Amino acid sequence: MAGFRLTKDNCDDIGFAKSCLLAGVVTFDEFKQWLFWVIENESEVPAYFWDIIDLQESYEFKPLQLMGFNPYWLHKDDENAALDGIGFKRWSNFASDSRSRTEALQKLAENPHVEKRFRAAFPFIEL
Repeated sequence: MAGFRLTKDNCDDIGFAKSCLLAGVVTFDEFKQWLFWVIENESEVPAYFWDIIDLQESYEFKPLQLMGFNPYWLHKDDENAALDGIGFKRWSNFASDSRSRTEALQKLAENPHVEKRFRAAFPFIEL
């Protein structure tokens, strides 16, 4: 799997998608759309993809049990705030436990690479 980073030792792409899901920036259905998008664009995908696709509800998504590891996205706090900015940009009712709408949108403006990565990871989502 040369393109996407989806394994325990190299999990940045699945970690970013998971971070988007847990932050509420994407819905569970959009997360599953991401899985299908990866399947269409990658020659091999891990077996755990099919286990996640079979889930009906987001509360059933337990990475350690399903995948055998907990994927992560290496990022700074400002980049995490920028991710919240995407949530505020997407939905008028988005809420963050750790920052205001103003702060999150400011961090997004200061970290445009986060929005660029979001757009690349979720090309089927309009911002």
